[in-house]
Amino acid sequence: MESPQLHCILNSNNVACSFAVGASFLAFLSCLAFLVLDTQETHIADTRFKTAFQLLDLILADTPGLPGIPGPPK
Repeated sequence: MESPQLHCILNSNNVACSFAVGASFLAFLSCLAFLVLDTQETHIADTRFKTAFQLLDLILADTPGLPGIPGPPK
């Protein structure tokens, strides 16, 4: 029978669950930020910011996935 209370499936470790939720939230916010910056890329006049943004986008997009899960195609 299911309990109405939430419980952590990560070895019943609440710290691990809190970390996973926090990391997921930060990843979601960074995805939104890159989506907005990608749509506004043609309007960005500062070349230093544009270069830094493109390098950061390239670095983050090229990082591999979790162990056992393949990263993005090369």
